[in-house]
Amino acid sequence: MIKNRYSWLDTPRLICGVMTGTSLDGIDCALVKFYKNNDSVIQFEIIDWELTEFNVTTKNTVKQIIQEPVPISLISDINVLLSHLYADSINCLLKKVQMPLSKLDAIGIHGQTVWHNPNGKDLFGHKIASTYQIGSISTLAAILNVPVIGDFRSNDIAVGGQGAPLVPIFDYSFLASNEYDTIALNIGGIANLTYIPRQCKKNDVISFDTGVGNIFIDLAANDLFDKPYDENGLFAIEGKLIYDLFDKLKKINFIYYKPPKSTGRELFNKELYNDLLKDIKDIYPPNDIIHTFTYYTAWSIAYNIRKFCNPTSRIIVSGGGALNSFLISLLKKNLPEALIIKSDDLGIPSKAKEAICFAYLACLRILEIPANITSVTGASRECILGVLALP
Repeated sequence: MIKNRYSWLDTPRLICGVMTGTSLDGIDCALVKFYKNNDSVIQFEIIDWELTEFNVTTKNTVKQIIQEPVPISLISDINVLLSHLYADSINCLLKKVQMPLSKLDAIGIHGQTVWHNPNGKDLFGHKIASTYQIGSISTLAAILNVPVIGDFRSNDIAVGGQGAPLVPIFDYSFLASNEYDTIALNIGGIANLTYIPRQCKKNDVISFDTGVGNIFIDLAANDLFDKPYDENGLFAIEGKLIYDLFDKLKKINFIYYKPPKSTGRELFNKELYNDLLKDIKDIYPPNDIIHTFTYYTAWSIAYNIRKFCNPTSRIIVSGGGALNSFLISLLKKNLPEALIIKSDDLGIPSKAKEAICFAYLACLRILEIPANITSVTGASRECILGVLALP
């Protein structure tokens, strides 16, 4: 145990946070300096960040692992391959800022989620809940000769939590306001939010996945327009709502579940996408289809905010969806009393926020500070998150 928990921050520390999310757009890598103020409160400064896109083969192989039964040998190989790709991204970012690798104090990686079942099932007489993020932390630590922290979700699940969302500790620490009820909304492949009432205590925070974020939009962009995503919503804005498809989407029960709740590609995936478009795809124009998926994403987020939060809150949007101006315009129409801004307006790049968060989680792990919020995940107790791999 650390005798003086914050003594590690007597000297400012550099931690690289690495995130690969459900959108599978690539590797977000953020270099962050952490230090403490005179009251031993942790502060941070973003040095720089970078997105390294996956090549098509890697992206499709990871999708295959998520969506199909595959040989264990493939999972093992991609587990190590991702570590090499993470190492390449980190080296690229350090080269960009002209910083030697020896200056890096630690790395925090989320890994690529390929399975997430926090609610569990009966297996050989035991109730088993599990989550699995690939990307070997031991391999990455050995390649770069830097301590690596990963596997952040397992401890929370082991004590009855959802293992998600984990970003709320960052949101509570750095985005809470005495003036506003605040919602930190991340629109990645899945959309999730953190609700921080003004002047609240840590366990007054709630956070949960609202449902689909960009997954259906990206699938439609790829399927119908041969594009990886709908830039600025330019395809969707030219379409109109398909009520039959929207009615199908509104029947997805997850949207209505009470928090705590989390989801992923186990539910929102290409199989569901194809099922939703059965008997519809050849009838309606492609722009109408992607418009309806975009409309549904905004509607489902707004529904959860109205149901479980304060719809007049300040909403700080991050993630790839923050860059879809049509999606944001729909969100504003659905929540006319809210103040909706991007995290960029507060100095936190919207695409890099989650990578910054995992750098912060790595810092908390080194300081041996619990990082889960029980009111958020439903865990029976607070616990230290993450596994440390030494080089």
